[in-house]
Amino acid sequence: MKNILILTDFSYNSWNSIVYTLNLFKDKTIHFFILKNISSTNEYLNFKNKANSDEELDLLLNKIKNADINKKHTFNIIKDNRNIVLATKEQLKANNIDLIIIGTNDLTSKKIKNSNHISEELITKVPCDIMVIPNTANYSEYDNVVFATEFTNFLEAKLTFDLRKNKPFKKSKFHFLYLSKTKKTINKDQQWNKETLHDYFKNVPHNFSTKINTNLAVALDEFIEENNADLIVTAAKNLNLIEQLLFRPNNANLKYTNKTPFLVLT
Repeated sequence: MKNILILTDFSYNSWNSIVYTLNLFKDKTIHFFILKNISSTNEYLNFKNKANSDEELDLLLNKIKNADINKKHTFNIIKDNRNIVLATKEQLKANNIDLIIIGTNDLTSKKIKNSNHISEELITKVPCDIMVIPNTANYSEYDNVVFATEFTNFLEAKLTFDLRKNKPFKKSKFHFLYLSKTKKTINKDQQWNKETLHDYFKNVPHNFSTKINTNLAVALDEFIEENNADLIVTAAKNLNLIEQLLFRPNNANLKYTNKTPFLVLT
């Protein structure tokens, strides 16, 4: 990963995601692009937002440079008044973005059920790896990575194995967690996908686990607590699973939605 796009709205959540990302890539030279969306349907508000954002972006850039522990990093501040999806897609194309970072505090909000928040919009519409960083997440080494799966995507093995090329994952143990509401057994296609994962990771610390629960988010939460997981990973094509775990977890008592980053691979 060389080019990373971070979305900001000047909130504590977005600042926390910046600090997390700086620590995650402290040992690698990264070109960071900080995107602030300033769109509004009201012309006066557009003018006011632009004036305020100019000053706030300057302050943010200085704050980032003072906090940055790798002076080889570069930072580019970007303002865009278009729809956030269009703005993000433009940066993806213009700057060859490898990863998008989103800070959030609303994963367990009851309002999510009736709204399209930014995480959902980007994960479903922008073809790029995306990491969602909750508001209380603090970076630590990725000792245990949970890959949530239903073994229905044959690309999962390559996607996950390619992830290991990045330094933060070199020493990680991968927990492949099969989540299901009722089925303990898997069909032939699922078994083939599971065996492919095992073949890719035969020389890498990993294991396979199963959790059966009518609420998949609760099952994931229990597994994360049991295994001290530092990161949740899943494939972007598993939209049904992502919806239940990330977009609409439907449980206000989940711990991972407030503290454990969620990486979606494309």
